[in-house]
Amino acid sequence: MAEITIIGSSSGDPSPDRANASLLLNSGNELYQFDAGEGFSSSILRMNIDHSDIGTIFLTHGHADHFTGIFLEIQMMHLAKRTGRLDIYMPEELVEPTKKFLLATYVFPERLSFVIELHPVKPDPVFRDDNITVYARANSHLKLFEKDIVAGGYDNKMQSYTYVIKTGSARIIYSGDIASLSDYADLLGDCDLLITEGLHLDLEELFELSAEAGLKRLVLTHLSSNMYADPEPIKTSAAKHGLTDLIIARDGLKLAV
Repeated sequence: MAEITIIGSSSGDPSPDRANASLLLNSGNELYQFDAGEGFSSSILRMNIDHSDIGTIFLTHGHADHFTGIFLEIQMMHLAKRTGRLDIYMPEELVEPTKKFLLATYVFPERLSFVIELHPVKPDPVFRDDNITVYARANSHLKLFEKDIVAGGYDNKMQSYTYVIKTGSARIIYSGDIASLSDYADLLGDCDLLITEGLHLDLEELFELSAEAGLKRLVLTHLSSNMYADPEPIKTSAAKHGLTDLIIARDGLKLAV
């Protein structure tokens, strides 16, 4: 049986008691990380999680609350004299900027105690080993920047992904950030666990769609501080659609899969 630990459940608006988006999947006694929002490194230290057990990382997109924690994480691993290779899968548009930022912060490859391999996400599958298979679904979260990118002549490719993870007989969807439920609606039919952000979508529509798809388990994360402070309206709305076991994410939450 696999286990998921929510490391960070905050939205992009920083919270004093929640780290930004990240989670760990333990399958076959191997740790796989999804996203690396700010606060990841300090959070896993508080949770007594050994960073050296993390072998593979998957990043959904380049927004700071999902991505920029990777740099301090790498520094933490270096200071602790990690030796195991680290594979990081990320949108292709992030690969070269990540290499340049590591150099700009004096994290030189020849000084590291371990090897880092940066892989562009190339569906499909993105990754497969004896424990898990990971698929990527491009989503429309970053499309809202298209006019700015064109007008400014920027190099951004608006690459953002939802990940579908198969481990054992379980099928898990981790949404990352999305712009519309259509980004993953057709994937819900045989989904055992959906971990979805709840800030950029219509929750009533999500609950209706989930009920129609016969979704087995639903975890809401990446909510605003106000939504976390008073989750009862969310739970009431979910219950109207028969989703009585809705889970509101919190840092440190563990889920058997």
